[in-house]
Amino acid sequence: MNEIKVITKEEYYHVLSLGEYAFNYRLTEQDRQDRSKMMENQIILGSYDKSGTLASKLHLLPMELFLGSKVIPFGGIAGVATWPEHRRKGHVQRLMRMALMEMKKHPLPLSMLHPFSVGFYRNYGWELTQHIHKYFFKPTDLRVKRVNGHTQRVLYSEQKDTLQFLYEQHAITYCLMLKREQWWWEKRVISKDDQIVIYFDSSNIPQGYLISKIVDKRLKVEEFIYQNGEACYGLLQWIRNHDSMLNEVEMVIQPQDQISFYFDNPKITMKKDAYFMTRIVDFQSFVKEYPFFKSVDQLFLRIDLIDDLAEWNNGSWLLKIENNVVSNVELNLAFRSDFTITTDIQTLTALLFGSEPIDRLISFDLLKVEGNINLLKKIIQPMQPALLDFF
Repeated sequence: MNEIKVITKEEYYHVLSLGEYAFNYRLTEQDRQDRSKMMENQIILGSYDKSGTLASKLHLLPMELFLGSKVIPFGGIAGVATWPEHRRKGHVQRLMRMALMEMKKHPLPLSMLHPFSVGFYRNYGWELTQHIHKYFFKPTDLRVKRVNGHTQRVLYSEQKDTLQFLYEQHAITYCLMLKREQWWWEKRVISKDDQIVIYFDSSNIPQGYLISKIVDKRLKVEEFIYQNGEACYGLLQWIRNHDSMLNEVEMVIQPQDQISFYFDNPKITMKKDAYFMTRIVDFQSFVKEYPFFKSVDQLFLRIDLIDDLAEWNNGSWLLKIENNVVSNVELNLAFRSDFTITTDIQTLTALLFGSEPIDRLISFDLLKVEGNINLLKKIIQPMQPALLDFF
């Protein structure tokens, strides 16, 4: 009988060895110590064969994310790996099911992951929510623009509070952005080769920042955050000043920050790639925290929900919405509702996080609605999903 259990410190060596093989990297002894320390804050699940050998593993990272200005906990799924001789034997399916139960228990009502295959994780109820947007251009494609403030290269240790403030002011304009802790900045955001640049206005107030590095004569801008047009121009001017050093810039852009219009030459290469997927783990607890229902007047929304893996989400859920919040949610087949949505868990995720509009979900036969669709669109108004981080 195959066993699934939470892995203890004594088995970290086997977990790290499987990760090395599956993801094709080698760890130094110091790397192993560092990763073992980080793993103490994770829930690591293992699936074992009949002989008691680790066959497959999954890392569950308890973290927090922004839904606009609201912060809620979630479980990040990472490091899913299986030894080749144990693949296609159901190990990952059992791990995913146990991960959902662990997240419900803790509780972590949402989950996110970076998929090796979108289709694979759709089978387990996750749905595509975030894309990564990139610009590829030359420094000379940018305008020469005078600004009243100035840019300054800084160290994270010197300006960590400023960077945290600027990041969070930006994050609350989206949904599903990670809430970063200091250790995350230090271990997962900033690397030793990064340049951190802050734009200060004429009153010496920080208004934006970028994080970049030069790789193979290409300037890679991994974060570009600004609070106003002046800060955007100021940071772009810093990039333009590399015109004698390199010929190409690769810049990560947030979905609502499509700024090529303001370039001297907007005819640049733009790329959009599927990035992260999201899953509603516990619908009942999550929907009580969902901040994007817009109705002051009382109304009732029924959601007939199908979830093949997390059976606790199945059923006909009646939501009472008033003053822009869900004041009550319960399984109720008898009570009359103003609207009824019939769908599965991944399509509901796409709807509630704005990765697909309701009209298209209906058109592609993924969702059915009873009631005034135009009015329902005014009631469900999610913010744009985005993510700058990786795990």
